[in-house]
Amino acid sequence: MSRYSLSHLRDEALERRVERINAHGFRFTAWELAYIAEYDARRLFVPKGFPSMSSYCVGHLHLSTDARYKRIHPGRAARQFPAIFDLIAAGRLHLCGATELAPYLTPENAAELLEAATHRTVMEIRVLLRERFPRPDLPTR
Repeated sequence: MSRYSLSHLRDEALERRVERINAHGFRFTAWELAYIAEYDARRLFVPKGFPSMSSYCVGHLHLSTDARYKRIHPGRAARQFPAIFDLIAAGRLHLCGATELAPYLTPENAAELLEAATHRTVMEIRVLLRERFPRPDLPTR
């Protein structure tokens, strides 16, 4: 029997544990971002022989290119706007949403954008960003 087999649990116990693990995961993700962002800010990847935080995450931490992107960019944004850490830890903003928001956050709009993105899907956040930051039409060929 696999140590990950949970078939012996009653439905109620499984539900409680899923919710508890999920909440713990949110807090862990916020801490992971904080550590990666601080490591990045201190440029500790350089003495390890890596030219960038990106190459360190892939080459040393063995993150996928997608996972490293979703740690580095929201982590950098969260150092500037610490509310991101709290929102992720509380489960009010997910990592993908923080990644989408990061390039658009400024001191003037961060509080409003973060509040508007609370409990939204990635697609809803993308729509929100398109509405608030429309791109000019491209010329036709």
